[in-house]
Amino acid sequence: MEAGADLCVQSTHKILSALSQGSVLHFNSELIDINRVKKIVSLLQTTSPNYLILASIDLARRQAALYGEKMFHPIIKCAEETRRKINHLKNFSCFTRGEIRARGYDLDVTKLTVNVTRSGLSGYKIEEILNIEYNIQVDCADLFNLIAILGIGSTRNDLEKLSQALKKIDCEYHGKVTNGHESLQLPSLSTEMVMMPRDVFLMQKTKRIPLRKAAGHIAAQSLTPYPPGIPVLIPGERITPEICDYLLNLSDKEIRVSGQETDTLKTIKVIA
Repeated sequence: MEAGADLCVQSTHKILSALSQGSVLHFNSELIDINRVKKIVSLLQTTSPNYLILASIDLARRQAALYGEKMFHPIIKCAEETRRKINHLKNFSCFTRGEIRARGYDLDVTKLTVNVTRSGLSGYKIEEILNIEYNIQVDCADLFNLIAILGIGSTRNDLEKLSQALKKIDCEYHGKVTNGHESLQLPSLSTEMVMMPRDVFLMQKTKRIPLRKAAGHIAAQSLTPYPPGIPVLIPGERITPEICDYLLNLSDKEIRVSGQETDTLKTIKVIA
């Protein structure tokens, strides 16, 4: 907000101590009609908020205001040490401020973004190994990266455990596998909007067809690879051959796609 943002959403539950779902919308501008913002928010929010969550937000705010610097200073110091350790590994690298070469951007030091491309494993596979073999849960992963988020409860032991686990994985899997993900390319997402999503939602006549045969049909569901969480298709769009190929590629590589209604992406719901 000090940088001059008009509105800003802060996910208080992520690195502070608020309960899950606890977030704050900050307002800081005469350019914004706050009453209009309240009306819009009321359309999306429940009229019966959970007071446990609200109370936890207030407590987290107080804790950060009184003790935030004292709590985060050692965490940030440990995070920087962990970045250096990871960057000394052969096949892993950790995003640093040095990679940022554009104005208006900065590094969130509480997030460790680890690139795993050289390891021959996908980020998904390393996420699984960390979870099953080392009892470490990272925040999210994609084909080439994984992200660990640090909060006020993170300790030096936590970060040492992570860096040692990555070091062991680096040694154990070096040269043994190849990820085979180099061919994944984002298609052109220029699609034709044939129907409004609301009209599709209210339609009764839909069917499931093989994804390989879906080109030319009108989508009746949303499909969003995560990360990054950007929809490839939304209801009412005409499905292109490029999008079919891309979605099948995601399925082959076992990439998470939000919105799929079956265990696999072999079929898709379309307008009948």
